[in-house]
Amino acid sequence: MDEEARLHMQTCPECRLLLQLAEEGEKAWEELLFRKALPDGFTERVMASLADIEIEDGDGSMEHGHPASFRRKRRYGRIIRKSALWIASLAIVTAALTLYAQPSIADWVRSIFSKETTDSGMLDARKLGIVQNPHVKVKDKGYALEIDEVVADATRLVMGVKVTDPQGKPLVYAIDWHDLHITDLNGNEVAELRGIEGSDTVEKLTFVFVKEIPADALIVQARVDHLQIPYTGKVVDGKWDFRFELDMKKANAMNITTPLHEKYTTPDGLRIEMEKLVRTPSGVRLELSTSLSPRAARRSPGELESKQQLMFHFENEQGEDISSVNNIKFPHMETIISQNSELRGGKRHWTFTFRYLPYDRQKLRFVLDGYSIPVRSGGSVELVPSELKHRPAVFKDQGDELTLSDFWVDNDPNQKEGTGPNVSLIRMKGKFRNMFNHDEWIVKDSDGKEYPVTYRGSVGWGEWNEATGDPGFIVNGMKRLPEKATLIRIVTDKWYNNVEWSFELPKGKSIPGLEHADPPTY
Repeated sequence: MDEEARLHMQTCPECRLLLQLAEEGEKAWEELLFRKALPDGFTERVMASLADIEIEDGDGSMEHGHPASFRRKRRYGRIIRKSALWIASLAIVTAALTLYAQPSIADWVRSIFSKETTDSGMLDARKLGIVQNPHVKVKDKGYALEIDEVVADATRLVMGVKVTDPQGKPLVYAIDWHDLHITDLNGNEVAELRGIEGSDTVEKLTFVFVKEIPADALIVQARVDHLQIPYTGKVVDGKWDFRFELDMKKANAMNITTPLHEKYTTPDGLRIEMEKLVRTPSGVRLELSTSLSPRAARRSPGELESKQQLMFHFENEQGEDISSVNNIKFPHMETIISQNSELRGGKRHWTFTFRYLPYDRQKLRFVLDGYSIPVRSGGSVELVPSELKHRPAVFKDQGDELTLSDFWVDNDPNQKEGTGPNVSLIRMKGKFRNMFNHDEWIVKDSDGKEYPVTYRGSVGWGEWNEATGDPGFIVNGMKRLPEKATLIRIVTDKWYNNVEWSFELPKGKSIPGLEHADPPTY
């Protein structure tokens, strides 16, 4: 590997992961193909595959040919020997692939560490030896459910589930996991399912912890009473319940906490207090808290405060984005697993969970890009339903602009066609500087009666957010069109980018046992 490639590998987690997967794949095949003890019957299968190959006799003649000169015999013999060796090699590989159904290779391929389902954090966890095998194997109606790989630490819990049909064919996404629970020894639920993905052979479930893990053991239990066979509509009833215990002592002992002390208050009254970074075998957890000034709290009372979002990213010394959160400018979310928050003691405490954040090996900087929080507002536009088709109305407020081009009565489009109640519909198309998800709208008729408004359509995110109605605003409860009406936005999902704050993360310690246990000096 040349110097340029080596330097790139040091800074690119994706390329390092691909290289590691390739090396592990090569090692797995090498162990399979060249292990000392070959599978039973292996020699017989190879010899049978060579039965029809023409190979030179010991006297220098071809079995079905004629004698030739010494020089020609030697060249011809080399070709035949090479051909036989090549065919034998193909036979070995073919035999190896035939062995896929046998545990020796099937267990390697059907794994949460395959290329489709792994990441750098999980590979680190495996290297540190925290992969647990709960030895779960439940069979009913010919269908088997098996769990033999679980990665669990303070960052996340990842579990591989293998389901096979009566013929041994793998099934994925056949189980509804609504009745799967992870609890402490006292029965308190401590984790939430945040991701389901998989390869063609194994389903990978990812859980994140809603609170710090206080115990040295966890209970994983599930009730599974039916399988939905993919692409067939077939449902198989049975009993595949399971329960097992995970030992968390080894993983918890590896956690490394780096305190953070930085604080910042935005011009509009959001206070951010950094708390800590926690490096675990499978990833990194960032914890911080936010609070509102009295004036900001009045703009976002009650539930509005809980809908705030922070936007930030991490960058290296070259200014390159390493990981981004809720970021329009750097929409790279591949390293973040989840974000959670809860209100405690007047502050909102946040936990951001990352698969990868190399602050133990590189100089990284936290950069705040902005935040959003719904605020009370009152932007409005008057509508004349009979004129909108020919004279669209334009709503302008806080940098956002909507065009309203039709107003009519129809069945509720969110109900089955022809069955829903009559509602009024407003066709709209908008361009938003602010966010849109937590906007709240109403329509007020000429008598002063207010009707709640919901939205149906699509939203595209970018430097500007674009909303296209399908059909648009739904005015619930308005069964007849008024002569005039007023569309009012009572809550704006406000985006603030008037921030200027960044700081360098303190150098973190690496977990002993990883290849980067001794990071370079900053």
